[in-house]
This record gives sequence, C-alpha cells and structure tokens, in this order.
Amino acid sequence: MIETTVDGRYQILARVAAGGMGEVFRAHDPVLNREVALKMLHPTLAGDTDFIDRFRREARAAAKLSHPNIVAVHDWGQAGETYFMVMEYIRGPNLRTVLADGVPLQPAQAAEVLSQVLAALGHAHEHGIVHRDVKPENILITRQGVVKVADFGLARALAESRVTHAPGTVTGTVQYLAPEQIQGEPADPRTDLYAAGVVLYELLVGRVPFTGETSVAIAYRHLQDPMPVPSSANPMVPTSLDEVVAHATEKDRERRVESAERMRKELASSTAELPPAPPLRALAEAAPSVDEVPPDRARTVTIPEALPPGRRRRRRLATFARVIALLAVLAAAGWATWTYLIPHRTDAPRLQGLTIEEAQGRAEEAGLSLLVDGREYASDVEAGRILSQEPGAGEVVERGTEIRVVLSRGPELVAIPEVTGQTIERARGMLRRADLTWEVNRVYHSQAPEGTVIDQNPLADREIEVGTQVVLTVSRGPRPVEVPGVVGVSASEAEAELLAAGLRVTRTQEFSDRVLRGEVIRQSPEAETRVLPGTAVEIVISRGPREFPMPNVIGMSREEAVATLRGLGLTVDATRVPGSTGDRVVGQQPRADTTVRAGAQVTIYIGGG
Repeated sequence: MIETTVDGRYQILARVAAGGMGEVFRAHDPVLNREVALKMLHPTLAGDTDFIDRFRREARAAAKLSHPNIVAVHDWGQAGETYFMVMEYIRGPNLRTVLADGVPLQPAQAAEVLSQVLAALGHAHEHGIVHRDVKPENILITRQGVVKVADFGLARALAESRVTHAPGTVTGTVQYLAPEQIQGEPADPRTDLYAAGVVLYELLVGRVPFTGETSVAIAYRHLQDPMPVPSSANPMVPTSLDEVVAHATEKDRERRVESAERMRKELASSTAELPPAPPLRALAEAAPSVDEVPPDRARTVTIPEALPPGRRRRRRLATFARVIALLAVLAAAGWATWTYLIPHRTDAPRLQGLTIEEAQGRAEEAGLSLLVDGREYASDVEAGRILSQEPGAGEVVERGTEIRVVLSRGPELVAIPEVTGQTIERARGMLRRADLTWEVNRVYHSQAPEGTVIDQNPLADREIEVGTQVVLTVSRGPRPVEVPGVVGVSASEAEAELLAAGLRVTRTQEFSDRVLRGEVIRQSPEAETRVLPGTAVEIVISRGPREFPMPNVIGMSREEAVATLRGLGLTVDATRVPGSTGDRVVGQQPRADTTVRAGAQVTIYIGGG
C-alpha cells in the first residue's frame, strides 16, 4: 500500500493513472508549494539491480532535458521497497483519452500535435536520448494547447530489465514498434520517428495501422505488411500527409526520414494549405484530464525477438552440436548402445531452383520430408521455384528430417508512379517510396519551368521490378540566348535584330556629338551576354549634337566669357583687337541668338582700354 506521504515530502492527493511501469499519482510538494506527478515504479522492478542502475542513469539524463514540449523531471528517489520519479504535473488529457472514441483529429490538429512532438524528440535526440516508446499514452495536451511528451529514458530502462526482458525477446508497445526494435537491433532517433509516423496515422484515421489477435501477429505485420496510407481510410487526409507518414515509416531505417527536424519541415510544407481547425486547447477542454489505459491496446508487452535467418541457423547448428556431443558420451557405454543410438543418415539433396513437385520427389528419394517455410521475392529465381533450403545441400542429416524451403515469388514488382509534371524533388520522393531508383537528364524547354519533370522512361502505370531505374527528363527552363551587338546601327535595325533574338526592347535618347542622330550609342546588357528569352534590352539612341542659341558674351571679361562658352560645350578662340589694352569682349562670332551646336568653334574679340 502506498503511504500518503512519500519520502517525507510529497503528499499524495489522488491516483490518476496506471501503466506498464507502475502507478502515477497527483501529489503536493509543500517545499516548493506546487502540484507534481509522482510515478511509483512496480516493486517487482526494485529487485533488478541492472534496472535500478539504468533507471538512475536515465532519470539523471531526462532531468537535464529542458524544453516546453517535454514533461520536466524534478526529482527521483527510493521509498521503501520501490522507486519513484517526480515530474511536472500536466492538467490535461493524454492522446489516448482524446482518441478513445475512435474519431480522428482534423488534419491541421493532427499536424500541430505531431509538430510539437517532433520538437520534443529533436531536443532529446540532440542530447543523446532516444525515447523508444513514443505512443499516445506518453503524449499529453495541456489546457493551453501545449503538447508534452513524457517518460523519456524510462522505456530503455524497462526494456533492459531482467524482470521483463528475457533473452531473445523484445519489450515495447507493439502497435508502435519499429522493425529494427522487433528484430532486436539497437534503437536510434529514427526508431522514434517510425513511432511518430504511426502516431500521426492514428491521429488522422482514429486507429492504428496494424492490428492482430496477438502481439506477435501485430509485430509480424510491422515487418512484412506495407504501411497503409491514411487517406485510404479517411478521404479528408491530403496526399501530402500520406507522404509524411510513408517517409517516417519506411521499414528500412536507412530510407526513413533522417531527423526529427527534417520530419518537422516536411510536415510544415505538407500542411501549409490545410483548412483551419479548432485550436488544441479545445481538444484538451473536451476530454477528461486523466484516463486509464484500455486493457486491450497500447500496452507494453514482451514478444519473441525476430531473428534474421543467419542467427536462426546458428542456433540450430549449436543444438545439433550438443546432440553430437551427447552421442559421443553415450558411445563410451559400449558398441551395442552406440549402434542403437546412431540413426540412419543421408546427405540433404540440392533443391534450389526446383519446383515444389521436383523438390518433393528428391526429398522422398533421400528419405526426407519437405515443409514450405514461406515465400520471398527474388529477381534471379523464377516464381514458384525453391529459393533457399535449410538444412543446406550436402549437409549430413538423419532420415526423416524435415527440410524447410522458401519459395520464390519472382521479382517484386511495383507500379511506376506518374511523375511527369511534378517538381524533381517531389518526383524523387514518389520514386523512393515505390522502391525505384532514378537518373536525371536535364534539357532546355521553352514552356516547362526549371526543375519540372517533362518526361519519364518507363512510362507510368507499368509494373517493373523493385530497384529498377527510371530515367527522368527535367526542364532546365528556356534556353538562354546571346544578346546581339547593336551599338552604331540605326534604332530601327537594332530593334528588329533584338526582337528576332526573342528579346524585348526599351528605348532612351540622349545628345551626342560623336554618334549620328538615330543611331545606337550603347546597350544594356552588353553584346554576347547570355540571358533568358524575353529579357529586356535597353538601347540609348543618339539625338545628334545638342543645338542652342548662341549666348551674348560682349562686355564680359575674357575669363568669364571663355568659362561660359566652354560650359556649353563650345570651342573658344580668343583674339585680341590690335592696339587695344583692355580685357573685355568687344565682339563675337557667331553673333548672339544665332543657333549653334555643341562642339562648334566660337571666336571672341578682346579689347578696350
């Protein structure tokens, strides 16, 4: 029985939840005068010293996480025969409570929830912590609409506990287990992203993608069945969110989205145009803040570890070796005993490449039986023929031994998606999800924008073998044109030549005493520059020399007159009147008010005195 006060400090107020590791209570911390969530671990875990060591390390690591989307860890310790953890108390429901009636969230709500979950995971991953048990029960929503992820690190401690994790088994919440977890491989950040993709599917559809009569059956589906797209169950889900789910739940984690930040960006770009939905605080307000985990779903379970064929074979060989050793010991009892213990033996025939009928005949000739142990895709073995066998050809076996064979399904075929008209980034994503490779050829195209797929080979809707290469022809945009040089030619000729090159023309004019009237003084861009068709080329047209009335400079000083005339672009010849001593202009040629051009020569006569 739990005491009303834990560790002489935390006063228990109410029991709020129970899960795979223990019970959760709402408690009051009088030292800091705040409500906290107190997780009391099952007493059975206290006897596992490895678990306790792991629990302490994980609790310390989780306490270092500080993020608005992560439930904070305040304290941990031992109370009597069990251990506890003190966490931030969240007033609001978990996602399991929100989804209890099987009604999906609106796509915009689901995207907002997962975006905040990914922010939490990204922060934890940067600190070297993988959650390993991302599921609706561990995701809470506050009354203000803030998503909080709980129990970082505890899943790892529980999974490595001797109490719950026997050799050759895997512990976790099977509806959200990534294939690598089921196969007993180490978890990494992409393991959390697989679970996040399953959670997104459940938010969009209202149920998990894979169900089964047993946990093992569900785990097998995670390994073998293709992940369904949410829109197939809920037409309101856009295909862009289908792609986010598909990329996150790739069975091969090397093909999976590489980080929480990247998945969050994909989610943001996929939901930019979604219709608005009620804020998340409306979900929190509509659901009770606490709820027991339903007994028939989302529980942490232990299932047999899925071993790769090589490891299964090594186990069988080890067993065979132990039998041989036992027989050797018994042989010391005498030849008669040895004679009865050693059964008749034979060599396993080679069955690869045979039909099942042919293989059955070969096996019977050798006194052996045959068992079909599944079918696998193979590009080099015809469908219906034997792909592999165990025991292998030539191995010495007892008569009556069962040879397990795997039949070929032939090459795995996939429908080629229609990617013509898509951007190259989107086309690559579609081909990657179809397990196809690609090669890109880029060509100029006058109509298709740069980066658009304008052709594909093979064409769409045909079935080809997985891994086949699809050649994509991608637009480089319109072919650039070379700007012709039009400086020095007439304006009409320049315009005709530029238009013929597919360019636009803009005109300006200015005076020039060096370029004839009506000819091009300069152009921009310059000749031989390569530009896109339709680019505007500016040409400056000469108006010829500037003309103006000759000013009257008579009476000005010589210096003043010369400055005035040169300022107008005229050339000045100052001539002194014979016998004069003054410095004033007494005459000019041309006379005042006659029309002159810039650059013309003017003579002024200096005299007086």
